Amino acid sequence: MFYKISNIANRESIEEKFRVNFEFPNLYKPQGVIDGLKESTISVITISDPKKASYAIWGLLPENFEDNWSVFQDVFNTLNVNIETLENGNGLYSNLLQDRRCVIIATGFFTTWLTNGTVERCHVHLPNYEPFAIAGVFNELNDGFITCSLVVTKISESFKDVPNISNLKPLVLNEIELKQWFDTSTSLDEIKKIFDDHNSLDFDYEVFEVGNSIIKS
Repeated sequence: MFYKISNIANRESIEEKFRVNFEFPNLYKPQGVIDGLKESTISVITISDPKKASYAIWGLLPENFEDNWSVFQDVFNTLNVNIETLENGNGLYSNLLQDRRCVIIATGFFTTWLTNGTVERCHVHLPNYEPFAIAGVFNELNDGFITCSLVVTKISESFKDVPNISNLKPLVLNEIELKQWFDTSTSLDEIKKIFDDHNSLDFDYEVFEVGNSIIKS
């Protein structure tokens, strides 16, 4: 699964590309590696306010949950979610695909694969480290905090050359798909079609070693 992303874009480039304004612009900071297993905050745009970039805790929580994030994640890891779980729409994921879609802003994500008896990590990004939108779903807690899950889908033909031990990848949306994702009139059948027929962007990748810096000088 995908527990780490990067976002090294500056705030201005995000606002320009996605035509949004950050709710609290002074809080935004580029991050070379965002580790979802450590209760991380990520930049998101939600269907309920598509002109505003907000901050969310990575790892979906129930709306009425009042305990610590780590308590829930130890029992039920919600950093990633697939279409089958969203289609069932039971319990925690009820109506999320219909009513609470969002995107997670990133400039890269990390895959893993086995080579020579060891686990290698691969940093996947666009050629110019441009920010892109990863599909997500979210809940808003009683205290106003947003929590979210990153949506994953099966790898496509354009992704087959990227080293990856999994047959899944984050659902990265192109411009047309992003408009559909945020359009409240888009039917569930149309949303599901994005999972099956989406066009993966043209990604680059390189081997990533722990301790390396991704943020460009």
